[in-house]
Amino acid sequence: MHRHHPRVLWAQRKDVVYLTIEIADAPEATINDQSIDFECEKEDKKYAFHFDFFQPIVWKESKKSNSTRVSFYILKKADDTVWWDRLYKEKGKLNFVHTDFSRFVDEDESDDEKPAHPGMDFSQLGMGGMGGMPGMGGMGGMPGMGGMGGMPGMGGMDFSQFGMGGMPDMGDMGDDADHEGGSGDEEDDQADTN
Repeated sequence: MHRHHPRVLWAQRKDVVYLTIEIADAPEATINDQSIDFECEKEDKKYAFHFDFFQPIVWKESKKSNSTRVSFYILKKADDTVWWDRLYKEKGKLNFVHTDFSRFVDEDESDDEKPAHPGMDFSQLGMGGMGGMPGMGGMGGMPGMGGMGGMPGMGGMDFSQFGMGGMPDMGDMGDDADHEGGSGDEEDDQADTN
């Protein structure tokens, strides 16, 4: 049986690494402070991978969340002064490992610009939902912002010079004088049909 690799996404912060394995109803990966092993069989396909982490993690202080679509891990870095160049120790590219741009920040970006643990499904930790915030309905637009208005300097521009043509002859549209949008002027309507 040919071995396949599930798609693996990763991103990091100063103190943690986010790891997502994208495969439905997958078993938990086997993770220790140095490496990760994953293996499962789905629809007659065997999925598996192994690699050593770029730097050690502290598995006992890490978190995990499995859903029906993905397995998500927040791995605690053993040394939070090291910014990882990649997820795995081996040099070269593992084609199934990709950057998780929904959680990605540059090394020099502030950690408080992003939520501490985006994407973590806390409902599985028994905390429940918060519900809506009372009194917050009808927020509306931003006051004092007004509309965009027109573009300055565009008044009276003749768009026919751009080869766009004008409106087609509307005389063949039927007798809609008593409907909204009709002229209501029967003499004009009769003159157009003659």
